[in-house]
Amino acid sequence: MKGTVTRAVLAFALAGGSVLLGFAPPAGAATANQCKTFKGYATFNPPVPAGATKVKSKISVHGNVTGCSPSSKTGGSGVVTGTLTPTTAGNCATTVKGGGTQKGTSTTKWKNGKVSKFSVTVKEGTGSNYNLATITGKVTSGLFAGKLVAGQVRFKPANAGRAPRLR
Repeated sequence: MKGTVTRAVLAFALAGGSVLLGFAPPAGAATANQCKTFKGYATFNPPVPAGATKVKSKISVHGNVTGCSPSSKTGGSGVVTGTLTPTTAGNCATTVKGGGTQKGTSTTKWKNGKVSKFSVTVKEGTGSNYNLATITGKVTSGLFAGKLVAGQVRFKPANAGRAPRLR
């Protein structure tokens, strides 16, 4: 069913640490696939600066999805990789404020050997929800090709509340 939502796996975009994935498709849309949990991490290159300097870091995403259904199509789980780029440069202060947008691609290698490739946009929350990212996109090739993607992830920065150590 072209144009329906697939709640497949998505890459998260903003910080390292564990991430739980909870999807929210548009009301009334049929779902081709969904995964209950995404745990993984993201790395920034160059790292997000603590000072006034702003950069557009390449964000590399790595993780695993589990609880995927129907498992007959995916094997029930998969490995996620992705690359995202912010639309504007940022630093620690702007990152914690949220409100940024990243665009990029993601690939899921399903447990049964099939592959899904995505084009995604990640929009960060703001204020106390700066760590809630809403993900939209489309499966560009492979399993579920042509389906829309929708989801949300809440992330936990790897070093929340701690200043980096200088040596």
